[in-house]
Order: sequence, then C-alpha cells, then structure tokens
Amino acid sequence: MDSPFCLGERAFNDSGVVKQVAQFYQSVPFYRPTPLTRLANYARNQHIGSLLVKDESQRFSDRLKSFKATGGLYAMACCIAQKAGLPIAQLRYSQLQTPAVKRIADEITFYTATDGNHGRGVAWAADQLGTHAVVKMPAGSTRTRAQHIAAFNQTAVEITTKNYDDTVKLVTKLADQDPNGILIQDMAWPGYTKIPQEISSGYSIIVDEILKQLSADEYPTHLFLQAGVGQLSAGIIDALFSFLPPAQRPLVTIVEPATVACYYLSAQRADGDRQTVPGSPQTIMAGLNCQTPSLISFPVIRDTASYYGTLSDETARIGMRVLARPQEGDPRIVAGESGVAAFAFVNAALRDQTLRQQLKLGPASRVLVINTEGDTDEQVYQEIVG
Repeated sequence: MDSPFCLGERAFNDSGVVKQVAQFYQSVPFYRPTPLTRLANYARNQHIGSLLVKDESQRFSDRLKSFKATGGLYAMACCIAQKAGLPIAQLRYSQLQTPAVKRIADEITFYTATDGNHGRGVAWAADQLGTHAVVKMPAGSTRTRAQHIAAFNQTAVEITTKNYDDTVKLVTKLADQDPNGILIQDMAWPGYTKIPQEISSGYSIIVDEILKQLSADEYPTHLFLQAGVGQLSAGIIDALFSFLPPAQRPLVTIVEPATVACYYLSAQRADGDRQTVPGSPQTIMAGLNCQTPSLISFPVIRDTASYYGTLSDETARIGMRVLARPQEGDPRIVAGESGVAAFAFVNAALRDQTLRQQLKLGPASRVLVINTEGDTDEQVYQEIVG
C-alpha cells in the first residue's frame, strides 16, 4: 500500500442542486434511504472515535446492490425531461410516467460502457422509465455481471475485446450514429460534460441522507472515498462541502487499486493535469479499473483531497472478510471487491502506525466510508469470503 500525500482547496457549488435532487428522489415511489451503519466495536478496538459505513449495497432493489443507479436514474430522467420540455428544477417522477412522456422515452436508446455496476444501474433505470439501453463491457468483465445487466428487458449487452477507455470510444461512436441515441457515460471529457454532471448530481442523494442520519457532533472528521474515474468521489465531496463550513469539512483521502491509480499518478506528477495509466491494467476491483480521471471530477478532487493512497487486491479481500465476519456486536456488511476499497484501505492503515500518523487517525477521529456495492458478482464474493 502506497503512502498517502497531500494537495488542495477550492470553492463549492451552493446546496441548491443537492436539494433539487433530493426533491426528485422523494417523489420516486420506490425510493428509500440506505443504512448508515456504525461499527462501534471495531472503532473501539482500533482506537478511533467512530467508523461509519454508508451501505449502498441496499440501494433501490436487490437486483442492483450498488450506488450507481442514483446517478443513472437521475441523469436519464433529466434527458427524457429535456426531450419532453419539462423543467428540470421542478422535475417529479410522476411527470415521467404520463403516456405522452412515455412515448418520447420509448424512442430513445441510451448507450454506455461499463465494467458492471454503472451498466446495471442504467439497464434498471431504462426499465423504470420505459426507454432502452445498449451496454458494452470491457475485456475481462465477468459473464455474471453481463448476465445481471442482460436480465433487464430493455437492454442489450456485450462484453468486448477492448479495454475500458476503448470501450467508451466504441459506445460514443454508436450513440453518435443513432439519431435517437444518447450517450450516458459516468465520465466527462472535452465536449461531453452535461450528462456526467447530472450523474454526479444524482449521487448527491447519498450526502443528503448522511446529513439527515447524523447529528452535527457526529459529522465525520475523515472521509475515505474510492475512485475509478472519480464521479462518485467528486459528487460526494461537492455535495458535502457545499453544506459544511470549512471548519467542519473532513479530511478527504482518495483510494484506488495499486495497478490502476490514475488520481494517485496525477497527484504524484502534480502538474495540474490528468494523467492516464497506460496499457490494460487488471484488478479484482473491477468498478475502479479506470485509467483516466473524468474531466469534471478531476479538479474537484485535485483541489480538495488531503491524501491519495492505493491498495492491493489482497488488501481488498481482507477488507471484505472483515466486514463479512465482524467483531461481536457489530452488524455484518456484504461488500464487493470495489465496494470495500475505502474500508479496506482504512482497515490496513489503522494497523500501520506510520500511516495512522500521516492520516491523523486517533481517538477523536470519526471515519466515514461508503460501501459502494454488495456482492454484485456472487460467485467471486463467495470465492473470496467463503
């Protein structure tokens, strides 16, 4: 595990977007907040104040087991609303269920590249909103993840022979060639920022829930976030920091797989630009196997993260087992290979005195991590956890 190091400070959006997203989700009949789980005995034994896990494995449906649908459903709703001439600021789910809007939605096909969870969320959202999706997956994606996506009625899915970045280029081309096609990618680049920003805004419902689930004296002092392209991390930071004054903002640590750490590499170079990890890197943390930071996420993370760190696949496996077999009195949490990354990094750091000191982890520390996925590949989960 590489040692973390420090950068940043920036201005934040106001909290209006977060409130707008929350109002939309409160109009969704199947919306429920996910649990914020306290591992009290773990925290006590590790000599920190508290350890909180926001458990996105329970988001929306047991067919999803991931946070991704919060961004996909909101962004897809915004796209359909725009086609139907509905104002986004007052958008409610019932408006998307009218016969006239359903006819518009039925003409649209959303295209996306995914290593699993984003595509699963898009496929599920397509079913909810009566539209269509085409999902392409990079080489190395498991057949189980593809089958989960294909189980949704409105979606066609294929595992390609390309790496993630090249699969994104493929679906971009397909969407451009389809007169009714819309690219819905959770990554931004020059000329493509609107929909990724809507996806990132959709993730802010997680922050809205966290702030309602905590009292002010329980707000985290340390926030550990796993990053692939960085859309979730940036969305969480932007939303949380828009509500909290500087004195209450937590120290942020960005965590990535050691084999594909584009944010860590960018921070090491420290020239202000995004860096790309070359080749076709491999990791069991499939949802984080992304080689280039998202254009809109990179400046948020660059200017706010206090530390960057990496973890090995074995560190992730250990973290999964710790949550699956918790200390007596703590609840069990089902965390997948990518979902566990932030906790797994914390779990390793707490056992390393040097890292504890670098990350300023002590008896008064209130640590927050997000379990971004459950056992989205059940076979792999059982092989690791048993």
